[in-house]
Amino acid sequence: MRPFTLCYFSAHSMEIPSLSAGVRQYQEGGGKIRIVARTRSQLFDESRIEAFVRDALNCDAVLVVLHGGRESCPAFDALAKAVTEKKDHGEKTPCFHIHPQGSDEDGLLAAREYDDAFGTDRWDTLNRYLMHGGRVNFQNMLIYLYNLLFDEEVPCDPPQRLPQEGIYHPDIPGIPDVKDYLKQKVDPEKITAGLWFYQSYWLNDNLAYIDAVIREIELQGANVICVFHFRYKDAERGNRGADYVVDNFFMDNGRPRIDVLISPMMFSLTLAAPEYKDLLPKLNVPFIQAMVTMNSYAEWKEGLQGVSTMDVSFSAAQPEFDGALITVPVATREQEDIDPVTGALLARYVPIPERVKKMVSLSLNWARLRKISNKDKKIAIVFHHYPPRNDRIGCAAGLDSFESVKLLLDRMKEEGYWIDRIYESGDELARELLDRMTCDQRWLTPERMAQRAAAHAGEEMFGPWHEALPAPIREKMTADWGEVPGDLFVHEGKMHFAGLINGNIFITIQPPRGYFENIDKIYHDFYLSPPHHYLAHYRWIKDVFRADAVMHVGKHGSLEWLPGKALGLSDACYPDLAIMDLPNVYPYIINDPSEGTQAKRRSYCCIIDHLTPAFTNADLYEDLAKVENLLKDYADAGREDPGKLPVLRPMIWEALKAADLHKDLEISEKDAFADFDALLEKLHGYLADLADTMINDGLHIMGKSPEEDRLVEFLVQLTRLPNGGTPSLRESALNALGYDYDDLLENKGKSLLRFQNKTGGQIIQSAHEKGLAMVKALEESRFDAAGIDAVVESHLGRRDKNVAAVLHYICEILTPNIRRVTDEIDSSLTGFDGGFVLPGPSGAPSRGQADILPTGRNFYSVDPQKIPTPGAWEVGKKLGEALISRCLEETGKYPEGVGIIVWGGSTMRTKGDDIAEIYYLMGVKPVWAKGSGDVTGLEVIPASELGRPRLDVVPRISGFFRDSFPNLVERIDEAARIVAALNEPPDANILRRNVLRDAEGYMKEGMAGEEAMREATFRVFGCPPGTYGAGVSELVESKNWKTQEDLGNNYIRYSAHAYGKGSYGRQKPAAFRNLLSRMDVTVKNEDSREYDMMSCTDFYNYYGGLIVAAKTVRGELPFALVGDSSDPKRVKMRTTFEEAKHVLRSRLVNPKWLEGMKRHGYKGAGDISHMMDVVLGWDATAEVIDDWMYKKIAEKFALDPAMQEWMREVNPYALQNILDKLLEAISRGMWNADPDMENELREAYLEMEGEIEGLTE
Repeated sequence: MRPFTLCYFSAHSMEIPSLSAGVRQYQEGGGKIRIVARTRSQLFDESRIEAFVRDALNCDAVLVVLHGGRESCPAFDALAKAVTEKKDHGEKTPCFHIHPQGSDEDGLLAAREYDDAFGTDRWDTLNRYLMHGGRVNFQNMLIYLYNLLFDEEVPCDPPQRLPQEGIYHPDIPGIPDVKDYLKQKVDPEKITAGLWFYQSYWLNDNLAYIDAVIREIELQGANVICVFHFRYKDAERGNRGADYVVDNFFMDNGRPRIDVLISPMMFSLTLAAPEYKDLLPKLNVPFIQAMVTMNSYAEWKEGLQGVSTMDVSFSAAQPEFDGALITVPVATREQEDIDPVTGALLARYVPIPERVKKMVSLSLNWARLRKISNKDKKIAIVFHHYPPRNDRIGCAAGLDSFESVKLLLDRMKEEGYWIDRIYESGDELARELLDRMTCDQRWLTPERMAQRAAAHAGEEMFGPWHEALPAPIREKMTADWGEVPGDLFVHEGKMHFAGLINGNIFITIQPPRGYFENIDKIYHDFYLSPPHHYLAHYRWIKDVFRADAVMHVGKHGSLEWLPGKALGLSDACYPDLAIMDLPNVYPYIINDPSEGTQAKRRSYCCIIDHLTPAFTNADLYEDLAKVENLLKDYADAGREDPGKLPVLRPMIWEALKAADLHKDLEISEKDAFADFDALLEKLHGYLADLADTMINDGLHIMGKSPEEDRLVEFLVQLTRLPNGGTPSLRESALNALGYDYDDLLENKGKSLLRFQNKTGGQIIQSAHEKGLAMVKALEESRFDAAGIDAVVESHLGRRDKNVAAVLHYICEILTPNIRRVTDEIDSSLTGFDGGFVLPGPSGAPSRGQADILPTGRNFYSVDPQKIPTPGAWEVGKKLGEALISRCLEETGKYPEGVGIIVWGGSTMRTKGDDIAEIYYLMGVKPVWAKGSGDVTGLEVIPASELGRPRLDVVPRISGFFRDSFPNLVERIDEAARIVAALNEPPDANILRRNVLRDAEGYMKEGMAGEEAMREATFRVFGCPPGTYGAGVSELVESKNWKTQEDLGNNYIRYSAHAYGKGSYGRQKPAAFRNLLSRMDVTVKNEDSREYDMMSCTDFYNYYGGLIVAAKTVRGELPFALVGDSSDPKRVKMRTTFEEAKHVLRSRLVNPKWLEGMKRHGYKGAGDISHMMDVVLGWDATAEVIDDWMYKKIAEKFALDPAMQEWMREVNPYALQNILDKLLEAISRGMWNADPDMENELREAYLEMEGEIEGLTE
């Protein structure tokens, strides 16, 4: 046989051992071949890519095995271009074959474009050899190639099908029969774990980590049924798919023979094969994701990123779509020697023994829940408590946590759990916890605290617990908190733990994180360890109380935010040390996928998503309603009695002043009367905007649907925007009445003839009321869809198919889905039973995403590779245009620097609006792969098309964004470098102008040219690796600051960590300050009115912090904006001051919101108190709260007798905190209060302090 040369590329290298064996067999049979094989990891720079292309062009055949499109081969574009050029010049080219693996659509498109044999027998045959793999197929493939190249007919077998699924055990040769294996290896008295893995790993003998998992399962006393398989059905392979594996290996006559299923497989089963969506629910056992990272052991162990960028998508985000519970990495990818036969770099997955042990222990604990009777099952229920004040126990965004737990306990009692006492109400449970030891140390002496504690741990317990920690952790905790047990919650040498024991249920409070107990560390230590008491508390739950599972109640706790790796935690990460191997069930609000995902990935929990609070229109009230009524009188007089107009004008002005609306509108009396019609139009529009703002109506209670009028309003709000193919209710109603919604919005304050002398806002309000009336009529008929046409006709005067379509959606889909909130309690119990909790989508239901319901699901988020989506790109462009428009309107010029806050939550909910805006402002756009929709790169928008300068944008990312979207961090950094490299004039490219200026400065300081350019192009900044936060809210809440510079400088300390090429969070304070020095514009976008800037401290911590940091460096506040894309088709851009006024009037002092919160007693009052924390934080950082705003808050919350009485009854600590914050604002000079009001506040504060001291004695 004649010699030939083969160039072979493998994207993932797993088949290289089989290829090497096939080559040896071919040579032993007389074949002569020289092979040049390379893997993806070998082509890491241009010189190696060029050498590979040269080798390929000189070979007789080139085989390119892709795995994830052409991007998976670093040399693909260069190779395809070189082959194409040779063809175009009539030169001889190698036999060029492209093999796309699996459902690789981009790879298939590449083959169609560049493989001349695409679709022919040759292409098909080579694909089948490569697809089936194994030594024999590679050997025969080489003979087949030889025959192709030399037109000979050396005998060779066609591609052979190999075993596609079967049981594997390292002690049993071959593939055992199921019945024989069960007899030999499965003890029916023991727990049985299922384990499935890739057929290709079995085929290529890459089994070390599978062996390790099998051995550990057996070592821990359980059975294992391990099955290799190819999960997607493929007629050519002849495999039978994942459903066959489940039915025949993991089930027996429809009943599971396993108690847990462990999966080290990457990607999503159901995204690629939706027909499998009912497979795991049918099996109904916990589904555990055992991560296998592409990082080496050294990279994983030493790096705070933990796993690779690709792992985040492939081994976390995508498996979450299947309902997987994310755990820890059990194996790392280790590169071995160069294969002497092929020249390819060999790689193997090598187990991490300690992590294998951890994963198996956690998996078997989930499985044990299936075996323990409810009467014997012990559950710890953990309420969050942040900040550690008595008004804030049970903090959980949007949730009445106490009433929810009360209903859960009621149901658990019915299901046979041992519970001694059932509570009359959630408030009764809250009072019982308050009567005991809490995390608020201000009111109890150490002795009283010890007396009221639920549990204790002496040195005989906490000593061994501490010694069991890894040495570096012990040393760090001792350095931070002194020798164990430290001082926190310690009395007479014992640790004391909060809570109460009710039968087999331990109801407790999460221990404090430690920021308020070690205040100086906020300024000096990013990596403050949790106190000794924190880890001991969880250890007591596991070892002494002997909990079988734990539940953390609501968004969010501190455990999942403790320092440690981003994903793929080690035993030196604090969340891992705290949660240990406890099954963790975690109810979480559906509209915050980011923080819930953090809990999934860093506390290994099963999310049980819960509904948002019901929504309602803000409407107008009190002084605003009075102004509105005068405006109506004025309009009536204009039509019927014009002589009254001169009398009404000053009345309107006085009412407007009394409501402080002239400050909102920024108009003087002189200007108002100079053009009164213009004032009226502005006022009409402003009030219409306030009245039409969606706000929350109270809190959600798990398992309880809003009913009657609250349900009606909720349904109308959820259909305010289109939902998928279902149109908008209000827009459809307006169209049916002959109006154009956008025309009305543009003329909200104008009274026009074509509007029958009504304003656009009044007509929109009328349509909203008609919507309410129609849905109310349906609610009264128990949502009988048969009456829809009659309802529409009776309220609109005609039938309309679009309005009817929305009402059918409400009756047949939306209402039933809302009422399935009962699944929230059911799924919590499913978690405690060791069952499979169904996965479901997450997002903001009011943003046209009502189809994410029902709740009670283990929610998933997004695939990072697809961000931003084409839809998000369009919204991001609108946000960018709105920002530029406001800047030009305010300053008359383009900004020198734009700071933008980027959070993971909004990125998940919107699929990347903020990212799209950053790209658009810089002047680049995403490139999407055909078919998959993955973003594969960036493209520069030509200057002629852009029509404006490229802007200099600096994203301040959150820690969660860094962890979950490392690909986007890299892409934004790439965008900045691309734009900085464009040869464009300074006025056309502000980013490049700034980069060149900074680089020149760095070079003058002694930096080399390349280093200076890299330093100058850093644009993505965030907190240090392994940490979270911005360093501002802790200072504000602990009162540990004197000047705004304290806040600004600490924000800079936390934020000056650069992310991008060559830098994973390296400290770059000079570079960050440089960027802040010209940051004349800042922005944070809000994608939903389900929350707002006053909803939680994170808003001012991150965004207020950025504003005060810019002021600290620049000497003046930047032009600070808030983008509103709650209606993605119609984005708005307000200043932070405008937004603060809008939120205050539409929600904070709105009786409608307050009455909603008052329905929830202790928890409602605690959330109102928390609002005051946020108000103070915003004013401390961004100066957005005026005196009149403080005055309204004081009158509404602190000094109103009815409100005082209610708070004294349900949560006196909340009233005390509100008074405290108002007085702090006065003492810091933030509020110039009237002396009489100040005295009244001081008297009320002293009175409350005395009352509380009496309560705690």
